[in-house]
Amino acid sequence: MMLQAGYILLALALVIVIYLATAKVSFKAFTDPSQQKRFIRKAALSLICWVVYISAISVTGIFENSSLPPRIPLLLVLPAFVFFIYFFTNKDFKPVIDNTPHSWPVYFQSFRVLVELLIYWAFLKGILPVSATFDGYNFDIVIGLTAPLIAYLTFARGKVSKPLFILWNVAGLSTLLIVVSILMRHAYFVENERLSILHGGLGSFPYTFLAGLFMPLAVFMHIFSLVKTKHTSA
Repeated sequence: MMLQAGYILLALALVIVIYLATAKVSFKAFTDPSQQKRFIRKAALSLICWVVYISAISVTGIFENSSLPPRIPLLLVLPAFVFFIYFFTNKDFKPVIDNTPHSWPVYFQSFRVLVELLIYWAFLKGILPVSATFDGYNFDIVIGLTAPLIAYLTFARGKVSKPLFILWNVAGLSTLLIVVSILMRHAYFVENERLSILHGGLGSFPYTFLAGLFMPLAVFMHIFSLVKTKHTSA
């Protein structure tokens, strides 16, 4: 019960942080008060709808089915990535990107330390495999631990070079890919582990926040950082 509460509380905390950051940025990005309010409302509604969608579809048990095609990537990951494409290619969001401090998406990545602790806790409960933890092949906690340092040195002190900053973001995306590959392999392609990892685990609420919220947010922030770096270079 405590483990489940941890996933839910982290999800709510991240949503609140993103909402507050969005509200603050909107006042710089848009000069028209009505446009500011409209953007904040849309952001809040989108966040609420996505969390409700993950929760509602998870409790139906649809993700506990290990048959192919894999349902978690199709119904949770794919929609999130479609939104990413929409966000970063739509000119309406450019003022938001431009007016978000460079350091914010980097500092935000520190949440991954908590995610890794929750993953390890889930392993101790027999829900996730050890290979998906920092005792296995999951090095994502390093990205979370170094995020505040990278943000401080790069944007407060200006001591980290841009190539190194880009490399850090690419490394962060790579560690995520490793973790996702491990979990998807165990969930859908390792016969004797399919049910144990999906049923009551990765495929059930609130553990679906891993694939539906935590991982997409980490990817989104990396892309955000790289896009801002590109804009700065232009």
